[in-house]
Formats: sequence, C-alpha cells, structure tokens
Amino acid sequence: MDFYGMTIKGNCEVGTDNSYRIGNVGTRLANVYSVYFTGIATSAQYADLAEKYTCKEKFPVGTVISVSYDPEYDVDKCEVDCDPACIGVVSAKPGFIMNEGIDGLVTGLVGKLPVFIRGKIRKSDFIVPTLHGCARAGLPGEEQFKIGVCLADKLVDEVALVMCIIK
Repeated sequence: MDFYGMTIKGNCEVGTDNSYRIGNVGTRLANVYSVYFTGIATSAQYADLAEKYTCKEKFPVGTVISVSYDPEYDVDKCEVDCDPACIGVVSAKPGFIMNEGIDGLVTGLVGKLPVFIRGKIRKSDFIVPTLHGCARAGLPGEEQFKIGVCLADKLVDEVALVMCIIK
C-alpha cells in the first residue's frame, strides 16, 4: 500500500475513519521510515517515558528508584532522604520504553506516574525522594532535590500512591 509517499508491505488496513492500521495486536514491527509524514503525530495510550535498568529485585509500581551502590546493578529502591542519585519511579504501563530488550526494572523517567508518597501533601507541592522507596512533600530549600510535582491532595500520614508528574 502507498500512504502519502510511504510504501508499506504486509498487513495494512484503512479504517472507516481514514486511520491506518499496520499489523495486528502483538505484531512486532521493525524499522518504519517515511519521507512525507507532514502533519502526522505519534501518540501513546499511557503517560510516561521509561527505561529498563538492571536491578537485583523487582519493586511495586510507584517505588522511587535511585542509582545503585551495588556495582553489579544499575538501580535500587531509594533509601536516602533527598537522594541526589534518584532517577525515577517504577512504571506499570509506560508510553515508551527504552532498552526494551534487556531484562530489567521499568523505571519511569518523565511523565505522569503514581508515586508512593509518605506524609501529607497538597496538589502542586513539589516532591523529593525519601526513605523506603517513597517520596514526600519538599520543604523550602530542598528544591534542588525535586523529582516532580504532586497532582492530588493526600491528607493522611500513611504511605499511599498519589499521581504525580515526574520531571
């Protein structure tokens, strides 16, 4: 099929809404090249950019992740308050995964993610990494350790998942 200067070989369909489907669910595509993608955008169903890193154990979605002190692994659960080595949060369904081919922990680096938050927090408060793979509301003077911004109020002290934007 030929779509706007792009020749596609294989299972291609044009939907009733003039959308184009290449392959089927579960079909893995190799490289897709085009010269004429003017006005075409890409999109993802989920909301974060993630990368896989080696880790000695798996952690639940929302766990705050830092660079590992163990030379055999890339990352580990954050265990330092205001850890400058914090890189992201364990992701469930990222919109895009880098290093997909390796066996590792899918860590959201940027985007909208649920995060384990310790203590009370308000929508728009910035968050910083803290102990036990959690984040907390940042305090004045801790802006340099900011990993994101909270998107909802949490008015209890218990640890809970709260949607945040990771930067």
